[in-house]
Amino acid sequence: MNFRLLAFVFCVVASLSLPYLVYAEDPDKEVDDALNQAADAAQKMGVKMPDVKKQLEEVDKEEAKEKAALQKQLEAPGPVKLPDWTPKVPQFKADGPAVKKIVDDEVNIVQTGTSPLTPAELGDSWEAAKGDKLNSSRSNNSVNDTKTVFIYLYARSEPPEKVVLEATRAPEEKITHVKISSPLPKPEIEDED
Repeated sequence: MNFRLLAFVFCVVASLSLPYLVYAEDPDKEVDDALNQAADAAQKMGVKMPDVKKQLEEVDKEEAKEKAALQKQLEAPGPVKLPDWTPKVPQFKADGPAVKKIVDDEVNIVQTGTSPLTPAELGDSWEAAKGDKLNSSRSNNSVNDTKTVFIYLYARSEPPEKVVLEATRAPEEKITHVKISSPLPKPEIEDED
């Protein structure tokens, strides 16, 4: 009786895991197969199929150029500081000096630290400090009682400048974690022509 139960369990486990083992193919092979099927269908309809592989190679080259330009901007010498018009964060204790970081495909000046004030109080102080010279937007979030406030300030200047305050506090914490960031202008991408 136990042998039958053991054999049944083995068959169930094998039948559930076998499709995953069989399906684990090379994703590049799947892409090549799909491209070949599309080319065959286009040829049957008399439509000229663009060279998708060549287009993908061009996209990869452009992405590599963008990454190189960002890395060059990140490593460039010069002052690492937020814009002069950035409002002060009340009772802010910095973790260290401001640094350059690549965030979402752009180089940002980032300053982190803490404050005993709540995220809402920090957001209110930044909104009050913006005055009439800056545009702003605010986002108040709460996930599992962790409060986060984002304040986006935009200077009416050329080139446009932006500073973001992100203030987060978990329910069990007595301090708010603060991150202030400002993106640098996008670097020029050099052509290899």
